[in-house]
Amino acid sequence: MATTFKHADLGELKGKVVNGTVQFLGLKYASLKDRLAPPELVTTYGSTSTDASNYGPPPVSPIGAIQREFGFIQHSLPTPEVPPHSDLEGLNLNITLPLGKDGAIRSDSKLPVYVFVHGGGFAVGSSWYPHYSATPLVKLSAEQGKPIIGISINYRLGVAGFLTSEELRKAGYKANNGFHDQRMALKWIQKFIGGFGGDADEVTVVGESAGGLSVTMFLLSKEPLMKRCLSTGGAVLLFKPIPAAAAEASYAKVIEAFGLADKSPEDRIKSLLTLPVDDLWQKVPMGAPLLPSIDGDTVPGEPNFVTVASQEDDPAFAIPGRKWCAALMIGESQLDANILAWMGLDGRNPGIAAKFAESVNKTLSSHPEAASTLLSSYNITPSTDDDEALLSILRFASEISFYAPALAFAKGWPQTKENKFFLYHFNEGNPWEGRFKGEAGHILDVSFLFQNFNEFLNDEQKAVAHAYAEDFIKFVNGEDPWPPVEGGKIGARVYGPSSSGVTTKYVASGNPEEVGRRDHVLKLGEMAGFDAILGVFENFFQGR
Repeated sequence: MATTFKHADLGELKGKVVNGTVQFLGLKYASLKDRLAPPELVTTYGSTSTDASNYGPPPVSPIGAIQREFGFIQHSLPTPEVPPHSDLEGLNLNITLPLGKDGAIRSDSKLPVYVFVHGGGFAVGSSWYPHYSATPLVKLSAEQGKPIIGISINYRLGVAGFLTSEELRKAGYKANNGFHDQRMALKWIQKFIGGFGGDADEVTVVGESAGGLSVTMFLLSKEPLMKRCLSTGGAVLLFKPIPAAAAEASYAKVIEAFGLADKSPEDRIKSLLTLPVDDLWQKVPMGAPLLPSIDGDTVPGEPNFVTVASQEDDPAFAIPGRKWCAALMIGESQLDANILAWMGLDGRNPGIAAKFAESVNKTLSSHPEAASTLLSSYNITPSTDDDEALLSILRFASEISFYAPALAFAKGWPQTKENKFFLYHFNEGNPWEGRFKGEAGHILDVSFLFQNFNEFLNDEQKAVAHAYAEDFIKFVNGEDPWPPVEGGKIGARVYGPSSSGVTTKYVASGNPEEVGRRDHVLKLGEMAGFDAILGVFENFFQGR
């Protein structure tokens, strides 16, 4: 059902009433002079009524990527009608408001807001994906008497989002367009959410996977960008920003793939701005990483475990957000790294065990005891069965790339009443048929959080999803959903597994075994340093 709302600054908006909420979709937050230009804040929609009842065009990314994401989740949902992707019109967002008991929108209600930043490796994904729909969560918040507003945003991906080079920068094109887009979306929300009944001073920014890395990057800003932050399935230690040399090499590969190597710098850039849109994803070579790079602005330096885990700020990687962010919550899943099987590790078979053992020994050549302990702890020998070895490598990757970074953030956070830290572990197994059935894999956590798969869950699984959402709603409302981390004990919330009779529990000690984790990687970190152990997986994943 359609509805019309008069926003004090944006004028008349036509939205869509859905199950006790109203959705305003495809609201443009920034404009672009060209596909690589900095985003410019949109402050007016003109004098006519704006139709916000349908999703806006997403930024350019591979067509059909949603089906691959459903493959990761091992279950699909009906997909909405969405316009074709666009290089210039993709910077839009979706706002979901709870309706009052009278069915009206209260523009004076000053509700807390969450802003969701999707994942997808900075290459795929969009705010329209049906499992990100805010309606069930927003409706639940109203039913609990703790109403919130839900927002999901788009940002540039791939070539338009993260291609950079000295040549481009000299021409005035910044690195990390995707991060600049995200920040511009937050500025638009700060400016206009009050007219929708939101409180611009009560914004929680939430990200998953690459989105989780993105929102923890916001903590590097001197300017406060949010009141609270929630990162799940990824933070700044998930993978390092690519150095300048790697960004230049990637640029060279893209230029060659587009047939522009023989052109002048000016003609190359002109061609990059005018190539057919689909070339931006169809012709980019797989070996050209289009990822965040150090720019002295959105990514001021390279993170490491030492700086993140220390409460003393390192000038080389300062984290000002530890002073201005009232609460940081980080969550990770028991087998978060399962996504990496599809993203490259499957291609290392047959013989992945022998290749991994060789890589471990090479990376840890100065720590042979740690190398031996790593391989024995994860039961990997050169002759280990391929499938068994791959699963063991994924468990190691989950613990060093997701679990250990979460603990590092907990240790380095101020842990005061003004700056709280909350940790959780998601252990609910995937209930659907497929490769990782029974495992708490990547993306499954947000599939449970947003309540969009509830009809495909049994009662025990739905209880886990509901408990997770309840805690989320409390956090967005500024409440403590469980005791924050204090001192050396990393107390944490645990979700599932319901198959073992666990809906949720709080483990004050944070003991690895009690929260469904192992201490293998913690002992390895003590032996050789966590950065060296993270380097083991990074080198192997990158074929070194």
